[in-house]
Amino acid sequence: MKARSDYYGQLLTRLDAKRLKRNEPLAQYTTFRIGGPADLFYDATSVEDLAVAVTAARDLGISRRTINKMLAHEQPPGYRRRPSRYPKLAPHIHTIDRLLIDNDPFSLADNMTIQDIVRHLRREEGFVGSYDSVRNYIQRRAHDDEKAWGRAYDLIIHLPKPRALDVIRRLSRGRSPAFASAQLRSFVREPACPRTPSARSGRKGRRLLHIEWMRRVLQKESTEVTLHHELGDIPDLSILLRHLHNGGLSRRNRAMVVLASRRKIPSRTICAFLGVGKAFVRKYRDMFDSKGAELVFAPQTKSNRKIDNEDLRRAVFSLLHEPPFSHGINRTSWTMALLRRVLKENGTHVGTALVAKMIKAAGYKWRNAKIVLTSNDPTLQGEARSHSLYSFKPTARGGLLFD
Repeated sequence: MKARSDYYGQLLTRLDAKRLKRNEPLAQYTTFRIGGPADLFYDATSVEDLAVAVTAARDLGISRRTINKMLAHEQPPGYRRRPSRYPKLAPHIHTIDRLLIDNDPFSLADNMTIQDIVRHLRREEGFVGSYDSVRNYIQRRAHDDEKAWGRAYDLIIHLPKPRALDVIRRLSRGRSPAFASAQLRSFVREPACPRTPSARSGRKGRRLLHIEWMRRVLQKESTEVTLHHELGDIPDLSILLRHLHNGGLSRRNRAMVVLASRRKIPSRTICAFLGVGKAFVRKYRDMFDSKGAELVFAPQTKSNRKIDNEDLRRAVFSLLHEPPFSHGINRTSWTMALLRRVLKENGTHVGTALVAKMIKAAGYKWRNAKIVLTSNDPTLQGEARSHSLYSFKPTARGGLLFD
């Protein structure tokens, strides 16, 4: 898949870096063993993975159809301009080049215009073409010959000032420069008073520099020594780079947040580069500043689990320490169903499985009674109350001991 190189850094934030390759030869993936290198190649291992890659390519404007062109050429053909054809002008091109004089561009007659060249061709060589064909050829020729401007600059700076002024007059066809024109106004101001870029263009330029810096770090173009020089004595830099270059997507994003924050890159630019929110950037930046890299890359646990809710645990165990008959139940011990029912009546909604987990996590075990003695005799019920103390504790073997 062919794309501009600046898409590589954006794709790394959305795809698996180990399966995203650059300049990958396609011959090994085709039946006839043909095909040149693809600028970007992603090895999808499932239908879902392929859908993610296609979506990312569509969002970034990368065409998947370019692979057909790669299969047809050993080397990427690129985009070339079609050669211009001049059927009527072709016999006269040599004369035009001679008049323009490639080797000595300063010997052309003063004030000679394109119209003068057309008249010369019609008078001397019987040219029957149009004025536009000559003009288009001369403009195309001047556009293609960019080196001529470099030669003119080298010539001017090496000549004495009077001779350099003569060269400039020849190039301008003797016309005086219009310094008041909008095209030259910025050049005139620059030597005397360098123009300060506007705040908007300055922010845009700094943003591009920040994005380029993050791309270099992500693609291992900046070494650890270079980062030490740029960021100063940052703790755990080797750990950050290891996770940045070898970790998964989430770990790479965390490491980049820390490094970019130390580089004083704005959170908005970091979010745009990584595709994350400001809360993500703020969380791991503050976490690294306060607790270091170890906590930044520690496994994430959910903090909203019911088993970790102290109010819920307190409600369950306070009920376990009360006898059932205090809640109108004619029993001397609790069952899971009764616990759940009473907790629900008290406004605590919890399942029996969660209650069992809480009891086990506290070091207790739920034991079913082998013999249950029940009676409707009020005398026996009073004796049961006097002999039942609901203060229990875990035994040495993890059992539940009732005194």
